[in-house]
Amino acid sequence: MPHVPLPLNMTAGEAALYEPYRSYPRPMQRVKLFRNVFITSSGFCINRNGLIPECHHAYPHQYDHYLGEASYFYQDATEHPDRLITLDDDTTYLAIHHPWFNYYHWICESIFRLWLVRKKLDRLTLVLPEQYGNADFIRGSLEPFGLKNIYYIPIGKSLLVRHLCLPQLKPLCDSYNGLHLRQVNRWYRDYVAGLAVPRVERLYVSRKLAGRRKVVNEAEIIDILEKHRFVVFYPEKHGFPEQVAIFSGVKYLVGEHGSGLTNLLFMPRGSAVLELHKNQTNELDHPSCLFWYMAEALGIRYYHQSCGTAGREDYFDGDYYIDPGLFEQNLIELTR
Repeated sequence: MPHVPLPLNMTAGEAALYEPYRSYPRPMQRVKLFRNVFITSSGFCINRNGLIPECHHAYPHQYDHYLGEASYFYQDATEHPDRLITLDDDTTYLAIHHPWFNYYHWICESIFRLWLVRKKLDRLTLVLPEQYGNADFIRGSLEPFGLKNIYYIPIGKSLLVRHLCLPQLKPLCDSYNGLHLRQVNRWYRDYVAGLAVPRVERLYVSRKLAGRRKVVNEAEIIDILEKHRFVVFYPEKHGFPEQVAIFSGVKYLVGEHGSGLTNLLFMPRGSAVLELHKNQTNELDHPSCLFWYMAEALGIRYYHQSCGTAGREDYFDGDYYIDPGLFEQNLIELTR
């Protein structure tokens, strides 16, 4: 189990938030081959033994939901045969997608499933939902792999394939194979090395254009950031290769917990991140470990700040209020 150092700016009163989570299991991900597999457009896979464990997370309290969704698609295809596409040729198909579709889960879970079979891609055909082909970060993140064969599952359809290669989905979201993280970091950084982008050493990722978890006093926070020479970054305005290239040069990163911090995956060793969390609320009694663990595995110094929740008190959707005085103090400590 990796042993994770506490945040560098943590106070004694905050120790209970992190101390119980300083280590985490790192289950070995395996690649398995299956025959005669039903694949839903959301990535669930069913064979004669039922729902295949390698296609979903290992959270017992969510298993009934996984099974219910997979069963729905299976029953739908049974009752409406026109919604099932059968691929019974000798091609070996590859599945790496899963229901939690957003930037973090694609980059930090699906791409790492692809990484497990990177040396066999000339012999595999990747299957993806049709709508994935319209997402810039999907296309951009797949480009370096040079995939020659992709089969897009039409909207509203499911697949039945004779041969399936299934790299295991990471059982726990907040766990990492440090070696793979560092390999993928280098892989993408090398790929975009020749891309001309502005060099930004101090960067703040804003959620102003996101649909949730905004900062209600962001104008005040941006004034402080600009005082300390930080650039405000809106991920939605940049393509994937450009984001990788920009973050490859970032020395100090600041942002609220969310997909925008995923790009610390591409930052150099020895850089630093300040993650802004919500105070304890109804869903979780501790800060999310996702980026704390990722920073440790990549050799990135980790700082944190707990923030108030404005309006709806919800860990995943509620807005932030950031204490300006404490924020500036943490910013100074981050960059000293």
